[in-house]
Amino acid sequence: MYEILALAYELLSEFVPFMVVLILTRRHRGRYAQPLSWKAWIYPAVFALYVMAVFYITNPGTIYDVPRVRWESLGERVNLIPFSNEIHVPGYLLNIVMFLPFGFLVPMIWKGMDKLPRTAAASFAFSLLIEVSQLLSYRGTDVDDLIMNTLGGILGFLAYKLCSRVTGDKLQGRELPAVELPVFILAMFLGRFFLFHRMGLIRLLYGE
Repeated sequence: MYEILALAYELLSEFVPFMVVLILTRRHRGRYAQPLSWKAWIYPAVFALYVMAVFYITNPGTIYDVPRVRWESLGERVNLIPFSNEIHVPGYLLNIVMFLPFGFLVPMIWKGMDKLPRTAAASFAFSLLIEVSQLLSYRGTDVDDLIMNTLGGILGFLAYKLCSRVTGDKLQGRELPAVELPVFILAMFLGRFFLFHRMGLIRLLYGE
């Protein structure tokens, strides 16, 4: 029962800020803005579900983890030299696969993001956000993960380009400004960072 409540709590802490931003950006588009299609609502929601899944898997730290961080051991949990540790092929593959949807969805949804350098940069920035935030949790930060995540985003972009050649404009939803991409991600990240308190839930449920 606790695991179900914790999962629901975690997802709501991310999804509610996303919905607030989504509604606000749809309501304030100016008098002469073109009406948005259903894709402008559904596609970002699909992207939000993906981001929530990534946060669940990677478990970035929150503000409530800060007091428990062992700062003296920080150097032991950070690897800034590429491929200096033991090569772990399954882990590398999982990091690549995890970012394939990012590279596929970003150019499909947002204007101006159908360029490889831009999607690669967005993949790098999203991965960097996760890696840095993991310093606040029990997990470490590894430049190898950053490289593999970015590679996954690039491969996802190439898969999108291949798919778009087959389907034409049927999958396209690029009617949204690219600035919404970081806004959505930051809203969800900050929602989780400030609102998700796992130990607080445990104390509430079990009085510990």
